[in-house]
Amino acid sequence: MSAFSRSAFAALLLFSLQIIVLGNTFGEDAKPPALDPELSAADQLYRAGKFAEAEARYQALLKTNSKLLPAQVGLVRAMLRQQKIDEALDAANAALATLPNSAALLAAKGDVQFRRAEMSDAEVSYLTAKKLDPKEVHAYLGLARLYSTYSMYRIAYGELQIAHQIAPGDLDVQRAWLRTLPRKEQLALLEAYLAGAHPDDEQETKQLTDYLEFLKATADKPIHACRLISKIEQTESKLETLYGEDSRRVRGFGLAVKLNDRNVHLLLDTGAGGITVNRKVAEKAGLTRISSAHYGGIGDKGLQSGYIAAADHIQIGELEFQDCVVHVSEKTSVAENDGLIGADVFGAYLVDIDFPGERLKLSPLPQRPEDTTAPKSLNSEGEEQANAEQKEDSTAEPAAKDREPATPSPTPAPKPSRRLPRDRYVAPEMANWTKVFRFGHAMLVPTSVNDSKPMLFELDTGAFSNILSLRAGRQAAKVGSDFRDRVRGLSGEVNQVYSSDKATLSFGHLRQANLGIITFDLATVSRLTGTEVSGFLGFEMLRRLELKLDYRDGLVNFEYDPKRVRHP
Repeated sequence: MSAFSRSAFAALLLFSLQIIVLGNTFGEDAKPPALDPELSAADQLYRAGKFAEAEARYQALLKTNSKLLPAQVGLVRAMLRQQKIDEALDAANAALATLPNSAALLAAKGDVQFRRAEMSDAEVSYLTAKKLDPKEVHAYLGLARLYSTYSMYRIAYGELQIAHQIAPGDLDVQRAWLRTLPRKEQLALLEAYLAGAHPDDEQETKQLTDYLEFLKATADKPIHACRLISKIEQTESKLETLYGEDSRRVRGFGLAVKLNDRNVHLLLDTGAGGITVNRKVAEKAGLTRISSAHYGGIGDKGLQSGYIAAADHIQIGELEFQDCVVHVSEKTSVAENDGLIGADVFGAYLVDIDFPGERLKLSPLPQRPEDTTAPKSLNSEGEEQANAEQKEDSTAEPAAKDREPATPSPTPAPKPSRRLPRDRYVAPEMANWTKVFRFGHAMLVPTSVNDSKPMLFELDTGAFSNILSLRAGRQAAKVGSDFRDRVRGLSGEVNQVYSSDKATLSFGHLRQANLGIITFDLATVSRLTGTEVSGFLGFEMLRRLELKLDYRDGLVNFEYDPKRVRHP
């Protein structure tokens, strides 16, 4: 069920792309504090993470002066940090009616639209803000985040570069730029950030502290690269039927995996990132602990404790890898089995999950003009693809157009050029595939509910059935009475579960009618993801399809052949 057991780097990505700090800068380019003491007090409340109090202060200031731009921007961002996404949009629109040519307000509105999964609207807001003021840093930061979800990683990096050129000392820019730095530099910057006041809730602080511990443990050591040691360019493995704890209900399909010398059975979960096993499996497999970790997902118990460990050897069918990162849950069971393996683990390949044929097939991705080598690593850590690509062999000479030019300097010597991320490539044979939005390991599929405008549903073979968010249900369906069955995820049991009478889901080239679809609040999932997740496309439906996944380019193909479907 949709795992948010993040790699340390993915936890940092949440930090670097979602948190907005007002007027808080450091370094040579630090801006002077606001002259208005009341505005300064409101900004300080925001920086301290006291968003409700900051909102009240901004509201009081605006009653006196409705054209006080910093207060208008502060109000929108304070509401957004409290997940008041509808109120934040209303506040942004009202402010823009008064200050229609404000680039800062348009950038803030873009952030709200991004959180609401209104991606094309967010792009328009950011681009308009950039046109009004070419130095509006949050417009570039917003576009960098947006284009990254489009799998347009090179364009996203270019927007981030411009932001860094405009204001290299700005804290927001430093946070976003941090993920491009070597680990030692990340360590220093993150340590300084956590040592001061920062606007994070308890869950975010735990994740950042976990990542800091990971950096301290690994910054002076080689990366756990999870190198492929078997010369296999394509292969296929049998999918095993996995059952729930009652041994009667089919939980999903999984893979037989050898973790060091231990045989385990892991649920194949497109809603999870990397490999996660329970503590008992980790101990028996002799995994080496690296640092603490917290993870979460569906459920009302919040983040759960665990740790990050290293496996000397992983074997999946014919594929053999060395020195891999694995997530470990302190629970004795994960998804009612030994653990989970995210489909993104195989993101260097074209992933074909043939549920009717009960096979997992891996083959080379469509070759770009500049590609010359086969996949070399397994994405066991569940990193974002753009970052995973940069973990490739650093000794290889990148193509000229993928190199960042070194700046000539007599002393010190320029650093070697490094490989830059690349944009989505749509091969001719994939022209009709569905373009999805990438948020780390998660693939969010544009989906209509009862002919509504497209919403974003997570592709999640770890969720047993289709799920509709309470917000989407109220907008596009009819939410009924309490649902009688229990729903549990990685963060425990869901307390309030409902059903919606009828919801026809349209995605890709398919439509499916659902009667009594499970419905509950996905606000926590949406907050952790960074955008509105309106539901899940789950195993009960997906098992009838053959899924082809291109993680590199953010593409999915849904193939349905009724003759191949085995009805449970």
